Amino acid sequence: MVHVRTLLPSAALAAALVCAAPAPAQTIIDAWSSVTVPPAPELKLVTVDPKTTALLVMDLTKQLCNNENRPRCVASIPKIAELLAAARAKGVTVIYTLVSSPSITIADTLPGVAPKGDEPVVAAFVDKFMRGDQDTGLQKILQDKSITTVIAVGTAAHGAVLYTASTAALRGFNVIVPVDGISGIGQNTYTEQYVAYNLVNAPVIAPKVTLTRIDMIKF
Repeated sequence: MVHVRTLLPSAALAAALVCAAPAPAQTIIDAWSSVTVPPAPELKLVTVDPKTTALLVMDLTKQLCNNENRPRCVASIPKIAELLAAARAKGVTVIYTLVSSPSITIADTLPGVAPKGDEPVVAAFVDKFMRGDQDTGLQKILQDKSITTVIAVGTAAHGAVLYTASTAALRGFNVIVPVDGISGIGQNTYTEQYVAYNLVNAPVIAPKVTLTRIDMIKF
């Protein structure tokens, strides 16, 4: 015979535990519309040593930086051109990057920001230090010139800029990212927003990164 008196307390306890259990945590997708945008990161004045600084000009070619696909990239070109002129005038090392593709060459760089003389060029997809499992030589170029600080400009913000800046920081370089020198795809400013946030909040990377504006960089 089953003793009901014994079962009743156990059943009541189980019911109480079920009622008291916390609801499953929402995923970020469930909570997407209620996420609060954090305050904008602070932009800082920076003064760099031209002898130990390199300017990375990334992927500013006609195939990528055009009004059809990346109008914000096109809009950034005059500012980047100003930065290039100032950097060259002070003898800063200028390095160009391309997307690794047989259909894209350095001659496709937009005229306003095209390379001069023998400024080096490396080709890779998003992390300009690596092409697949092969080193692009960017690290060696920087080390041979005793570079300790890199300024990263170009497109796309969530591609070449994010990955190359992050890798540079992880490899010990100080990284300066002028927000008016980077651009996303189309008119989607969210990509630029989350890249700016990530670079100054990501573990290990954030202490090495400074966000600024082109007119706040002094040589």
